[in-house]
Amino acid sequence: MALSFEKLREVFYERIRYENGRWPLWRWDMNLRYIAKNLFHRPTPWSKKDEEHYLSMASYLDKNNGRASASASSHESDVKMMAVGDLMWIRSGFAEILSPGVQNHLAQAEMVLANMETPIVPEKKVPRLVYETLHYNAPLSYLNPWLNQNPVVPHLFSLCNNHPLDQGWEGLEITRSSIENAQENFSCLGGGENLEQAIAHLTIKEMRFAVIGLTFDINHKEKFSGLPLGVPLVGFGNPDSPPDWEKVEKLISLARLSNPDWIVLMPHWGYEYEYWPDELMRKHAYRLIEMGVDIILGTSPHVLQPLELISVNGYDKKCPVQIEREGKPRQACIIYSLGNFASIMPTIPCQTGAILSLSLSKQGDINQLSVFPTVCKRGLGKSWLDAKVLSFEEYKKHPRGRYFDKHKNYFKEIFNSLS
Repeated sequence: MALSFEKLREVFYERIRYENGRWPLWRWDMNLRYIAKNLFHRPTPWSKKDEEHYLSMASYLDKNNGRASASASSHESDVKMMAVGDLMWIRSGFAEILSPGVQNHLAQAEMVLANMETPIVPEKKVPRLVYETLHYNAPLSYLNPWLNQNPVVPHLFSLCNNHPLDQGWEGLEITRSSIENAQENFSCLGGGENLEQAIAHLTIKEMRFAVIGLTFDINHKEKFSGLPLGVPLVGFGNPDSPPDWEKVEKLISLARLSNPDWIVLMPHWGYEYEYWPDELMRKHAYRLIEMGVDIILGTSPHVLQPLELISVNGYDKKCPVQIEREGKPRQACIIYSLGNFASIMPTIPCQTGAILSLSLSKQGDINQLSVFPTVCKRGLGKSWLDAKVLSFEEYKKHPRGRYFDKHKNYFKEIFNSLS
């Protein structure tokens, strides 16, 4: 029986996953298939069951305005957390990467989390004459736009991704010190030789947070005799290799030492250029909630992936996903991928990002939830090389905003109940 075009496309490139099926760079046949996946993304979920799940969750979020209780409202005692996705190497425009509209939105946060997916080593050259490189490095000025935010608000930059050793062990140490010395409220998640460094403990308005970082892998790891324990390696969603649940349990146990009101996980996980996590990925995410995680802020796929609210211990019987664990009824939240926040990748989905905002109570309520869309690409700054992160409203008015409708349509496809 002849294969359909859709099936051929799936076999040729959509199911190829470098994350759990690595190949040597000389394999041009594999490289070309992965380039195809990079440029021509799959627009639909993997199965009918996946599609029904995401439609059910979207309907639930839509009916409740992105909240689990229609009567929920934000209170002064709540903490407003904002999170963004990958801050990548961008070639040019580092010092002015954030537009005024994006900065104004972030200024409303009381806690900011981001994935710093590039070393910051001032003593080493920043590569500029290549499109992409396995040895990222950004200048210290990459932190400048974040310095303009409220100096009292904690900013946590995760180094738990696949790029912390792009400039070697020394580069990782310098990156940590560069960030933490830039401003008193800046701190790093991950790096160093101790597992404890993969966990950050923060207290804001008498609310305690424990934030855990981990990644599916690290570039160049074969070059080093040891790997930083402060960048834990755990793989999720791989049908051929289960996650190291013992390591996850140890991380959660360490997080619990501060008796947190909220345990937040920042995993660098998932599969690149796939919009819809499959059933196995969701099962692993739900097990993390069962183990005690309250909020999952995913990065790595380089495209946006959906958001879910979870009912823990019967918090809301109408919620499509019910999780049982020790403790009282409360809410949990998963965003599978925040996408690229700062990037020069060529496709519209890879240029579309999101700022997730959560208003959190000490009792375990997510009282307000919103997703603020962004666009980042070259040519939005002072020169055609400069990348810049703009709000949708700014991009719509920009002279180079001719693809606004395509960005908007992609964003609505993923967040149709919150846009």
